[in-house]
Parts: sequence; structure tokens; C-alpha cells
Amino acid sequence: MKKVVLGAILVLLITIGFGVYYLLSNLDSLVKSAIETYGSEATQTSVRVDNVKIVLQDGSGTISGLTIGNPKGFATPNVFSLGEIATQIDLKSLSEDVPVIEHITIRAPEVFFELNEKGQNNLDKLKSNLQSGASTSSSSSSAKSGGSEPKLIIRKLIFSGGNIHARVVPTDKDYELKLPNIQMNDLGGKTGATPSQIASQALQVLTDRALAEIKKKGIDQYKAQLEGEVNKRLDAEKDKAGDKLKGVLGY
Repeated sequence: MKKVVLGAILVLLITIGFGVYYLLSNLDSLVKSAIETYGSEATQTSVRVDNVKIVLQDGSGTISGLTIGNPKGFATPNVFSLGEIATQIDLKSLSEDVPVIEHITIRAPEVFFELNEKGQNNLDKLKSNLQSGASTSSSSSSAKSGGSEPKLIIRKLIFSGGNIHARVVPTDKDYELKLPNIQMNDLGGKTGATPSQIASQALQVLTDRALAEIKKKGIDQYKAQLEGEVNKRLDAEKDKAGDKLKGVLGY
């Protein structure tokens, strides 16, 4: 009986050992998958990452090639390209219920603003996606995994050295603007928030700041003009349809 018990314990330890080894050896790919999954849920667009490198010895990490695809109805491939991302994890917090990330620094983020023929712009559309996606992503993740989405806290999130590339499609004009540095503190508060909620909050701030700079330059002035033209065309089409209907009915 003792041999059987010892054998069972040995098998259990080996299994746990392989599980821990798998987790550690695949941590980079797990983080990459999490960013793409939760990011896509929050934005309702395609979020992609080229490479993730986590160094557990000191809790540092780098993420490169993170892009956020444009919402439907816009020609530019991406709405954001977040450049080089450096992060520092509080290793002590990994044994607690809510992990803490000391800081995330995003260097040289690129914002691609697009105003289309209908007078719609991709940043406003992304904001709409974020507002609806934040309320549904947690429940969908819970349904997939059978549990609640994990929570985390980010002490400091910084965007620095960014640029805005603005394109007004109807006038075929392009503009280059600087994105002011942005710093956000204590994302997740004291109890933590889900990755989807934090992604939504951070992108909302980034989007609002970019739109503010675009408005300063007057680039968004075309929006009202184009919306007016679209409404005029719609009214004209309605009038034509009304005239045809009158002809068919004979009055």
C-alpha cells in the first residue's frame, strides 16, 4: 500500500512539474494570445501582436508589433500601431489574487485617423465599439472559460512620442500631427479590473486625446459638411421615390 501511495504522489509531482514547465516555457505565447483575444473583444476589430518576451527573473517584459485593425467601413488597415511596449511586473503580486503591473510604457504609438465619404471617422466608430464591447466581453469570456475573466492592476500607463496620421478621403488630403504624451495611473483601482475593461479605458483615453488634437487643427470641420451633403442626397432620393410612387398611384 505504501508503494502504491508513493507511486501516486510521484506521478502527481511529475504531472505538476510538467504543468509548471509548460506554463513557464509558453508564457510568452500565452500573453500574446491573451492580448489578441481580450483586445479583439474590447475593440471588436482585429488585434495582432508580433512578439512577446517576458523575463520572469526580474519581471520585465517587451511587446512589439501590436496593431489594432480599423473598424468596418474604413480603408486604412489599422487605427493604432502601438510601437514598442515595455512593462514591469510586481513579482510578489503573482502569488496574490490580483497581479500588479508597475508600469507599461508605450513608445512611438501611431494613430491613423480617417474621415470617409459619409462623414464618419474611424476613431468615433472605435469609441462606439469600445463602449459596447466593454459590457459584453467579460460575459462572453466567462461563457467560454466557464469562469470569470481574471483581474489585474496597472499602476502607471504611459504613451510617449506618438504621431497622428490623418486622412480626409473626400478631399484626398493627408495631415501629420503630434500626439501629446499621455499618462494614466492606477488602472483597475484597488480591487483590479479585467483586461478587457482596462484595454477599453486606455484606448478611450488615447482616442479622445487624438480626436482633441485633430479638432484643434480643424480637420474635423469636414465632418459636418460631409454629413450635410449625405443628408441632402438622402432627402433627394426620398423625394424621387415619392414622385415615382405618386406616378404609380396616379395622383
